[in-house]
Amino acid sequence: MRCFATGASNARWFLPSLAAFGLLLFLAAPVQADPKASLNIVVIHAKKGPPFLHPDLKPLWATLKKTFGDKFGYYNKLQDTVRQVAKLGKTSIKMPDGERFAAIYKGITPNKGLLRIALEYGDFRTKVRIHDGGLFFQAGRKHDGGVLVVAIQARLLEE
Repeated sequence: MRCFATGASNARWFLPSLAAFGLLLFLAAPVQADPKASLNIVVIHAKKGPPFLHPDLKPLWATLKKTFGDKFGYYNKLQDTVRQVAKLGKTSIKMPDGERFAAIYKGITPNKGLLRIALEYGDFRTKVRIHDGGLFFQAGRKHDGGVLVVAIQARLLEE
């Protein structure tokens, strides 16, 4: 009499069946992809001088003032780009100084749902996490008697 609970012959069918069942469960599990994001990139020339605020920058004024204080009085919008990107999508623009600026959407954090954005500007590389709809600045490159300020606003898109 042959016992199916023991013996080497059971290992021949049991382990492959178990592996196939595990693979079936893995493939059947719903995979939730990160939603697409909209990246709004605004290039601003900021410098000391007579007070000036480009009309398109009025919605950013409170944040610019809070961030830079009285360091600059002149804020001119040089460029404005809005792009929709999927996870790992990269968008790049040519900056007034000839360099390329790139923003790469790396998806959302699992716990807090923050958007992960990687930035590349010449040799500069950094990563930031931002709330949906949030805004941050990357500044410091000298340009034409002032500095270039890059404002990045990121928001999730509804699928």
